[in-house]
Amino acid sequence: MARDMETSGPSTLPVHLRAFLYSCIDSLEQLEILLLLRASTATWTTRAVAQAVQVADGRARVWLDALAARGLVRVTVRNETEYAFHPASDVLRRYCEELAEAYRQSQRDVVRFVAALPPSSIRSFANAFKLRDTE
Repeated sequence: MARDMETSGPSTLPVHLRAFLYSCIDSLEQLEILLLLRASTATWTTRAVAQAVQVADGRARVWLDALAARGLVRVTVRNETEYAFHPASDVLRRYCEELAEAYRQSQRDVVRFVAALPPSSIRSFANAFKLRDTE
């Protein structure tokens, strides 16, 4: 397991799920938003999401736009911008399903892991120094 993905204490979350959380989720609020959208077949406005998870509209929009940029949420612009759970690949969909199941079985472990994540700006900076294979 990568050193920067460790949490305080052992985790029952599989390594691939921890990696998914590390790369796609920035906060507990964003986790709640992803799970909210995943559990619904409806489209959501920023205001509706903000009210459902009890955050400011602007904050909800930041989290929603980040989820959309990561291929987890589809954005549709009509009268208002609407968001819906729509992973860009089957792999992302499976990770979201596993995350939802892990959250149902061990909400505490998921919350602990996400709460212990460094801010996304620090993760982005650290990732810039990782060696990558060149093709």
